[in-house]
Amino acid sequence: MAAALTLLLIGCLLQGALCGKFGSIIPKTIEFLKGSCVTIPCSFDVKDQFNVKLDNTCKALWKESTTGPAVFDSSNPQQKGQLIGNLTKKDCTTTLNDMQNNKLYLFRLDCFGVKFNFDGVKISVTDDPPRPTLTPPTLKVKEGTSVSLNCSAPAPCLSLPPNLTWSPGLGEGQETLQENQNKTKVKISVLNFKASHLHHGQEISCTAVYRKQDGSTESSVNISLTADITYSPKGTTVSVSPSGPVQEDKNVTLTCSANANPAVKNYTWYRADGGQETFMGTGRVLNIKASRKRAPIFCKAENELGSFQSSTRQIDVHYAPQIMSSSDCTKTANQVNCSCESTGNPPPTLQWSLDGLAVNHSEEFAVSYEHRNGTGVSLITMSQAQWKDHFTVLCRSSNSLGSASQRFIFYSLPTSAESQVILPIFIATIVVFLVLVCALLFVIRAQRTQHNLLKSQGSGNASTVAMSQHLPSGEEEPNKTNEGIYANTTELKKPGVTQPATISEPISTNLQSSSRNNTEDASTSSEKKNEESKDVIYTSVTWRSKGEKEGGSSGDTNQSRRSYLEEKRLEGGLNFVSNAVEMLNLYDEVKPRNMKKDSECEYAQVKFRD
Repeated sequence: MAAALTLLLIGCLLQGALCGKFGSIIPKTIEFLKGSCVTIPCSFDVKDQFNVKLDNTCKALWKESTTGPAVFDSSNPQQKGQLIGNLTKKDCTTTLNDMQNNKLYLFRLDCFGVKFNFDGVKISVTDDPPRPTLTPPTLKVKEGTSVSLNCSAPAPCLSLPPNLTWSPGLGEGQETLQENQNKTKVKISVLNFKASHLHHGQEISCTAVYRKQDGSTESSVNISLTADITYSPKGTTVSVSPSGPVQEDKNVTLTCSANANPAVKNYTWYRADGGQETFMGTGRVLNIKASRKRAPIFCKAENELGSFQSSTRQIDVHYAPQIMSSSDCTKTANQVNCSCESTGNPPPTLQWSLDGLAVNHSEEFAVSYEHRNGTGVSLITMSQAQWKDHFTVLCRSSNSLGSASQRFIFYSLPTSAESQVILPIFIATIVVFLVLVCALLFVIRAQRTQHNLLKSQGSGNASTVAMSQHLPSGEEEPNKTNEGIYANTTELKKPGVTQPATISEPISTNLQSSSRNNTEDASTSSEKKNEESKDVIYTSVTWRSKGEKEGGSSGDTNQSRRSYLEEKRLEGGLNFVSNAVEMLNLYDEVKPRNMKKDSECEYAQVKFRD
């Protein structure tokens, strides 16, 4: 609507300027491509009295001079050109072909009753097409902004207007043919798009392609601009060096990269652990040690317009196999089922063996393998026919970095019938074992007693070998002050038991008289001792009845209660030791028993002296 009003206003002004006199509106100069055509916009006016003369008899002439011949005559169709305008409406627009360079061409109106030469136009022919115009000439916007670019190119030949194309392909341009103020035509293409980070740094160009009358084409010089699009970081990625597999605990360099305008200001590293983000460090480069337990790692790039996070990156860490604790074997009555789970990188192979022999899938053994979330799992099933009373199943996991193994040992339990035979044997074995232990303890005890006797001899002092025997109920223990050993002579007098020798001379039954006699006997025999060997040992044996032990009268002459004194010379020095041990053994064999209080018992007291 605004354009129509503008044209109407221009027409009124022109009519006012030309009203009542001869005049024309023609461009001073027009430039067109050699080999193409040129359309000359033209309008005129005449004096009012000649308006009625503008009829179908009128024709348009274009001449190089007022007196020269006509270059174009609209009444002659054979001439190169075409009258586009309507002379009755004072429109003399004409398209001319094969015009010469730098020539001035005049317009002449030739009607019945009116003829007039109007102003002319200078024609400029070029070998290159005219350059298009791009508006705006620069482009600097934020990502997401709507952008509109206009590309315009002159259209000197309306029958062969230029073809406008955009590069890169950002969309289809909307083309229109518009008129300039001097009535010349211009081809305009409008490109609309939304600015993206992908456009940043790109050269956006518009190209005008002109066609010639012979069918050939001539491309114009491109008009272009460089897009400056500001945007937050995009395409954030993580690169790993070394790029290939790396062994555990080796150094690894991580690099964070991103596209952004303006440039990235901050780089931040994180570790993803079960949905949780753990901060690791800052900077475009991060150095770490490779670990199989480290989670997939990512970085964030940030500038003043925003941030962008990379995808997680898992480092390919190689490590030797490890067999997991979940590996297990179960045994039923008919078969054994084993499961072996192993981790490792490169993925390890799993091999089963039975008693040291490799086992593969066969009719006797069912073996399978699968990979579950980075863990290799192998299952084996074997029937009872493959068992022994004692057998071992082994799982071996190996890769290029090492191996690991897990051993399962099985023992077969006896059946109920076997148990009836094995149980008595087991009990008998335990009993024999206990007897051997008791015998060993007895020998140790005897050796300790012999050691004590030897120690007493070496010290040169009188020693007393003491043993205690539990007395029957109601009896008293011997007087501890006498440091004597008492034996139940009733047991000693049984058949098969060696009896101590006695002498016929009676002595006092009290301990004092016995001691005195022992002293006298010892002094008498000391002379013999000096004559013979230093190793001669004497023993003094005093036999007392139970009544004497309890403090009975020493004058009791009852034969069963008499006490005797025997003094025996021992040859060989240490024979007394074996005798004492023999008596010790004898005491051990005497078992306590219940006896009446009035039973007659005799006790022996053994003393050794040098």
